[in-house]
This record gives sequence, structure tokens and C-alpha cells, in this order.
Amino acid sequence: MRVQIPAYTDRWMMGDRYGEVVKISRRRPANAVRASLLTRRPHVDHEIAHVTLDKSGKTVRVILDDCGVVS
Repeated sequence: MRVQIPAYTDRWMMGDRYGEVVKISRRRPANAVRASLLTRRPHVDHEIAHVTLDKSGKTVRVILDDCGVVS
């Protein structure tokens, strides 16, 4: 699945915005206050997307709900 990573990441600010999801895992946020500020669903298990970026080839972990799906 091809996605655009969220704008709050450093990689997005550097222009490396698109990539492929290679893995999805589940995680309960360690800091629920920060998670409630960043997502629409606080205090629940989040699906974490491992995205391999196009420009750099690096794999970043982001919250899947915050990613935008690209065709």
C-alpha cells in the first residue's frame, strides 16, 4: 500500500513524503497524553506502519491512521 507520511515527521519536512508500507504492527502508546494530541483516537492500541520511503530508502515508523493513502 502506498502512503504519504504525516506532516509532523522530520522526513516529511525534508521532502521525503511518500513510500510503501512494508509492515503493520500494533502498539499501546507509552505516553497517552502525546498520543491524544497527535491522533484522533487517544488511549487505544495504535496500528504502527513501517514505511520505506522513496527518496532515502529509509524505513520510518508512523501511526497508520495519520497516513494518507495514495493510489
